[in-house]
Amino acid sequence: MVKKTHNEFEQNLVETNHYRISLLDKSVCHPTDMRHGRLPAAQLTLAIYDGQMIEVTPNGTAPNGSSPTGTAPNGTAPTGSSPGTAQITRELAQRLVEQLAPSLVHNVNIMDATGMIIGSMDAARIGTRHDGARDAAFRGEAVHIAPGDEHQGTRPGVNIPLILDGYVVAVVGVTGTPAEVLPVAQVLVLTVHMLLTQERLRDNASWRESATRDILSTLSLGKLTESRLVSGLRGIDVPLQPPWNLTGVFNTAPGANSSVSLLRQLRELSGVVAADINGAVWVLSGSSTAIGLSLLRQRLQQSRAQPLWFLTGRVGATMPQLTGDAERLGTLLARPGLLVPFTTRASPEIRLDSLGLELAIAGLPDAMIDDLAASVLAPLSATLRETARVFLGNELSIAGAARALGVHRNTVVQRLDRIEVLTTLNMRHFSSAVSMRVALAADDALYVDGAQ
Repeated sequence: MVKKTHNEFEQNLVETNHYRISLLDKSVCHPTDMRHGRLPAAQLTLAIYDGQMIEVTPNGTAPNGSSPTGTAPNGTAPTGSSPGTAQITRELAQRLVEQLAPSLVHNVNIMDATGMIIGSMDAARIGTRHDGARDAAFRGEAVHIAPGDEHQGTRPGVNIPLILDGYVVAVVGVTGTPAEVLPVAQVLVLTVHMLLTQERLRDNASWRESATRDILSTLSLGKLTESRLVSGLRGIDVPLQPPWNLTGVFNTAPGANSSVSLLRQLRELSGVVAADINGAVWVLSGSSTAIGLSLLRQRLQQSRAQPLWFLTGRVGATMPQLTGDAERLGTLLARPGLLVPFTTRASPEIRLDSLGLELAIAGLPDAMIDDLAASVLAPLSATLRETARVFLGNELSIAGAARALGVHRNTVVQRLDRIEVLTTLNMRHFSSAVSMRVALAADDALYVDGAQ
């Protein structure tokens, strides 16, 4: 660690983004209670109020005579936390200490607002009371403990309160001669504040993701009115308005997990909100138009090695239509095998209103689905099943099926005849083709991630 003279520290300013900290005079006054050395009354002490570095006198006033946020009339700082203020748990405090430790030669402690040590490089001190920290939290000012003034539970050093939203949420202490460690302690308070702010942002992001997931999941229950939907979205700072569109985005590649990158990409876009639900990313668009939805698909598809598929609800949907699309999307994603055959098509868009048969099957009990598939497909080999599927996909065209399968048309005819012998279904006829289509869809519904 580079050492600086007292005067160099006195003039030094440390700036990080919009934070600025003035390193104060390091002198130590005589103890006022035979234990704790405090800065003289004329000296300014350091505290952090809601993200800003503020110089505060021991009576709790700012240099201009105003009272900082949360300072009590008697000069004591309120302890605890207000609603929404980040809490410093033992786990978080210890993690912060371990992040700081590699760059320090001094022992660092983090105490809660009652003076209990909850994070320390000295594990034996965790869980013990630190009177100096308790006093710093109560007064909202830095407390120095000079050599010779320490007693049980305290050591020489400096303790500075960390104040968020007007409340003392922790005290940062650095062990050592106060004149030497005060500048270190002041910088550490700023550092801990910034790390705590990052934790807070992560917590807020997790809360927002959870709230978004709850809103979109509730859509499929049919119990969400449009006013409540708009209000809920406004509560997560996404002020969307009707008309709506709901689209499910998924990837069928083995082992593919694109939801994290998709959600990150969608967070950068305006007019949409998204959450990972049932293995797909649900994307709700406000003020939806066909052009806007097409541009959204193109943007999400760009620079991706694996193709994305879009289960698209109605564009410009009313609230009842949006609720219906959410119910369809949830039902289909519960039977993902039903969607696999559609991913062989050229277009990445699969319209929800084109999946009536799949929706009907998805809602059936497992036993009935299994019976629908087995009653038709049990006697058929894998080759005959594939021929039936391709024949149906080519609109009952023998020539089209032959091209898709890479075989002679006579081979397709022979296979169709064999299917009729085994199942009594002449697939050249519409009714038999429908029966085969139902059986194949039921078979698809029994599969999850390619495994029966």
